[in-house]
This record gives sequence, C-alpha cells and structure tokens, in this order.
Amino acid sequence: MATGRAQFGPVTIAWTDAAASAPPSPRVLGRLGEQQMRKYAALSGDAAKRFLAGRSLLADLIEELTDVADLGFTTTCERCGADHGRPRLERAPVEVSLSYAGSVVAVAAARQTDAAAVGVDIEREPSEGPLTPLRDLERLFAPAEAPDTQGWTLIEAALKADGRGVTVDLAQVKVGEIGTGRLRGSRAVRIPGRDSVDAGVDAGVDAGAIAGPSGFVLSAAMVPAAGERHPA
Repeated sequence: MATGRAQFGPVTIAWTDAAASAPPSPRVLGRLGEQQMRKYAALSGDAAKRFLAGRSLLADLIEELTDVADLGFTTTCERCGADHGRPRLERAPVEVSLSYAGSVVAVAAARQTDAAAVGVDIEREPSEGPLTPLRDLERLFAPAEAPDTQGWTLIEAALKADGRGVTVDLAQVKVGEIGTGRLRGSRAVRIPGRDSVDAGVDAGVDAGAIAGPSGFVLSAAMVPAAGERHPA
C-alpha cells in the first residue's frame, strides 16, 4: 500500500503502511524533540516502525504548514501529566492527530487559523463491509444502539478533536446526517459537555468519511477556528 493523501476542508490527511515505509531522515527525527525520541527508544520491532512512520508523516505535513523550527512536539497527557496523551505542538501553530490500525498509520494536520482542533481515526474494514454493526461496543453505547464501523470512525475522530476521547458518555454522542456540519459535506457530531458558542449555536464537531487506503475505514474531524465559517 502506497502512502496517500486526502483533504477534509482545511485538514490534510495522510496515511502509510509502516511495514513498508523507509526510515525517516535524521532531520525529521531531530524535529520531534527529546521527549519523542525517549518514547521511540523504549519501543522495538513493529511498534517502533509504526511510531516512526506516524511521526514522519506528521513532520512532513507540519513542515508544509509552518516554518517554526522548534515544534514543541509532545504527548504529555493534559489531565494527569503522564506520557500517553494526544499529540500536540506546543510552539507551532498547527493542530495534529494520529491513528493506527495494525501497521497502517493515518495522520491529520491543519493550521490553527483554520481549525481549533482536528481528529483522525482509521480501522480495518470488516469482511462484511463498513456498515457492519459493532456488537462488541453495545455495552459502551447502551441504551443507544452501537455504531457500525464507519460510524465508529466518525465518532472516534470527533472525540479526538473534542480532546476528551472516550471519557464522555458515548450513549449521548449523536452523529448527524451528511450535510449537517458546518464544513461542506460534513456531519455534525454532538458530544455531551461541549459549550455553546455564538448565542446558542451548539459547538459540535464536524466529521466526514474519507476515501482512504483499500481495506480500511477512515474518518476525519475538525472544530473550526473561532470566527471561521466554512460553507455547509
């Protein structure tokens, strides 16, 4: 599987198979910073390849979006301070996200002038197709119905953009129809606990299915930057 790219409004999504990826250059590794290099040093085998492939893809996208040399790339958890949080750039004006499915990695990035947050999720496509109900998630979504694989990637991407992940009440997460989001062709994802903006307008997350690599289901999500009004 070759590396590929797609767009979701101002968000660029890229993917690759870590098993077939060439090692990144020393320059790319240097941009990741000490924390990420310590994280990499603790890995081995397929996990190390996957880590480097994802960081290399992100570094490529970030370089296209900003000329800031010191990215402040971190995965420090914003709640507990441990090194297991979502990827963030503390000193570069870019929002990023990352997802894995086996050896395949997908990343997303957008300038902060366009997006306040982004999210991406990739899953293997079931043999029965992307609309196969995920019975193993029924307990998490009860009393609501569990989503299918496509719906789950939309929710996962939106929760990453929201920043709280699966700590929210999943039974209260609602995915609208295509065209309900603020971004053209997107779906509004309503997540409990998000503040309202602009005098009563629900501050939902826009999400959409992406035509990604064969055999996988891919979705991206974003929260528009303050003042941005992307056409619906």
